[in-house]
Amino acid sequence: MKVKVKVITPVHIGSGQSISPSGYFIDREKGNFNFLNMDSLFRDAGFSRYREEFIRKAATARYIGEIIQDHNLLKKHILYSVSSTFEARSGNPIEVKLFIKSAGRPYIPGSSLKGAIVTALIYYALKELHRTGSRGEIENLLITGSRRNEPKTNNELLNRAYNFLKKEHPPTSSKYGKFEDNSYHSGDRQDPRFLHLLDVSDSSSLKAPGSLMIEKCQVQGAKRGGQIPVLFETLKEGVEAEFEIKRSNCKLEERQILKICHDFYQKVAAADGVKVDSAPFLLRLGQGATAFGTSLLILAQELGIRNYGVKPPRTRKRLIEGKESKVLGFCQLTEIK
Repeated sequence: MKVKVKVITPVHIGSGQSISPSGYFIDREKGNFNFLNMDSLFRDAGFSRYREEFIRKAATARYIGEIIQDHNLLKKHILYSVSSTFEARSGNPIEVKLFIKSAGRPYIPGSSLKGAIVTALIYYALKELHRTGSRGEIENLLITGSRRNEPKTNNELLNRAYNFLKKEHPPTSSKYGKFEDNSYHSGDRQDPRFLHLLDVSDSSSLKAPGSLMIEKCQVQGAKRGGQIPVLFETLKEGVEAEFEIKRSNCKLEERQILKICHDFYQKVAAADGVKVDSAPFLLRLGQGATAFGTSLLILAQELGIRNYGVKPPRTRKRLIEGKESKVLGFCQLTEIK
């Protein structure tokens, strides 16, 4: 199945790389962050008179726009330019965490898409097992695994979810469709990593200048009021890309999988205190997911498990724009027919 993914709230999937203020300058008139080709800048004869001062001050991550006053020199060596929010460009220049790219073009990795999808499937599988007769066992495993963080117990939960989802042991029915039987093997040590359930491709690649934006993020709800700002390179709202999802060893059809994701991430949004317009299908990617989107906390709450070991998050990452704040990571998925 081919799927279109549209960014609803800014998405950041990190490359593991950051650019310090010595590697970009801000065009405050145009509102752009201009990332520099440092190799070509160093080779420019006009840079020679700044070289020693730059090397000395760049070691402390000083802003290059203050070291080199001649911004026309910098403009000759722009690698790419990205628009920014007012909050991102108005404060003191700090490190920018970069979005993942291939050959300079941003994309959404299939591993990120698959991870978010599988999280929803695990939630669904364990809830269905609880509903269809394994009530006490699932609750005990949830409590034990969360309290003691026992790998053996957590692997047992994953094994049960995996065995429920794979083709060999389909359940009788659920609101997402009908299947042959309701058997599974609790002792079956099948691969719990879910690598073989689905094939999910990387998304189509995008052009950095038109699809990225620099946003300022702060952690809200910290105990002592600490809100250390972070600059993220994000996919902008409204940006679209395409990817493919194909069930491999999963009994669920692709459209059923998207419905399960939609139901789960609507609950994640509600738990995170936001309302997201997401028809027909919702997904959350990258930074900002919190424990609601990365654990079985929502399932434990729905099952009424009061002594579940994972607690609701006290802090949340929010993008700052004026007096408003925005959540990270929500996307709309639409089947391409």
